[in-house]
Amino acid sequence: MYFEAVYPKYKMSRQQRQLMEAWDKQYPVTKWECERSERIEKVQGNKNPVLEDRCS
Repeated sequence: MYFEAVYPKYKMSRQQRQLMEAWDKQYPVTKWECERSERIEKVQGNKNPVLEDRCS
């Protein structure tokens, strides 16, 4: 989901998208993942749009 959000030329197949969406529902983002994403943003200067959406 991250690759598709960040790299415009990357497109998942319908089956891949269904799998990723199922995993996304089955394994929600944790507090640690949100904190880690914030730390990475401070170092790299860019956000993970998938986590940003789920952490807010």
